[in-house]
Amino acid sequence: MNVTELRQLAIDSQLLPADQADERARQWTARGGTTANGEGFLDWLVADRVLTGFQAAALRADVAGPHRLGPYRVFERLTAGRLGDAYRGIHEEFQQAVSLKVFPAALNQNPEHVARLGREARVSMDVDHLHVVRTYHVGRAGEITFIAFEELQGETLADRLGRVGRLPYFEACQLLHQVAEGLAYLHSKEIIYRDICPMNLWVTAHGFVKIMEFGAARDALSFLDLQGADGEAGGLTLNQAGGMVLGHYDYMAPEQAQDPHAANALCDLYGLGCTLYHCLTGRVPFPDRNPVRQMLRHANEAVVPPSRSVPEIPKVVDDIVLKLLAKKPQDRFSSADDVAAALGQIAPLPPGATPDNIHQGFLDWLRTAAGETPDGVMAVAVNPEFQEFADWLSEGARV
Repeated sequence: MNVTELRQLAIDSQLLPADQADERARQWTARGGTTANGEGFLDWLVADRVLTGFQAAALRADVAGPHRLGPYRVFERLTAGRLGDAYRGIHEEFQQAVSLKVFPAALNQNPEHVARLGREARVSMDVDHLHVVRTYHVGRAGEITFIAFEELQGETLADRLGRVGRLPYFEACQLLHQVAEGLAYLHSKEIIYRDICPMNLWVTAHGFVKIMEFGAARDALSFLDLQGADGEAGGLTLNQAGGMVLGHYDYMAPEQAQDPHAANALCDLYGLGCTLYHCLTGRVPFPDRNPVRQMLRHANEAVVPPSRSVPEIPKVVDDIVLKLLAKKPQDRFSSADDVAAALGQIAPLPPGATPDNIHQGFLDWLRTAAGETPDGVMAVAVNPEFQEFADWLSEGARV
């Protein structure tokens, strides 16, 4: 598209008012840009922070707005997930900042995925803890289901490790101490997380860790989601023929790999140990591109103490890691509380976080919205001009 077409699409999408769009187009030509160079025009608007990269991607894809999902304006992509991507948004009426996880419409055609979505919605709405991402509500815009949760400023632990390689042992222990606290809370609610890994841990700008992504979690009601032949919800199996894989091989307990449905709290502690090992050394304990060979290593190969790679790591940290990664579940810590206590001797929790600034009107609106349907899922009418954007979003819009 040329500059004239992009200018009109930005106006129609409510990304720019007409006068600002006109002024930007004038500035573009004044600095030597051509009307035919629509790509360059968009790149300039992003560099000048007039548009986000996500908004520019929508315009490039010729996706008209308004760029909203139900009552939320969507303006930035945060992360990619197995069943849906997360975006940054704002509730327009109350100007409440949120994050949004958007699930593909096609997910409704797969009973296994529907079961996971239902479980994620139920579990995430039932938790309230400093080190677990707080969910506000589950909504549906047309065929698109989304979860609105607290605004996330920062990055995933995986992104941080990708940038810096490994963490100083004190920082690693302090971050994983918080994860252990969050796990202890989830276990107290009879929730087995089943997928602890750096990709599912959010580190805020202030150094607080929050467990996110509950698609693999199992709670006391999971057996109701979808009864498989074995009585376990969701048909979640470790299937070499292309079925749903429960968890990430790099961080998966051997017994969970053998029988995903039998995963328990001690499997979560093993995943915690693999994540701590990765933070300390910059690599997972048993790297291997072949998943079968990798799981055999988890089951049979002795763990190399982290201090072999990083000599400044003290023995007490080695001991915690090796206990978390014990082959026999009964040889691990008995609970996440015990792990938190052990890590607390090395790295106490950071000072308490400031509570979320939530608009009272938004809270009142949530209470009304949650009461509109028996299952607490708010159905949002989607105008025809929104539907194309919603469909594009649910397909996993890429910047």
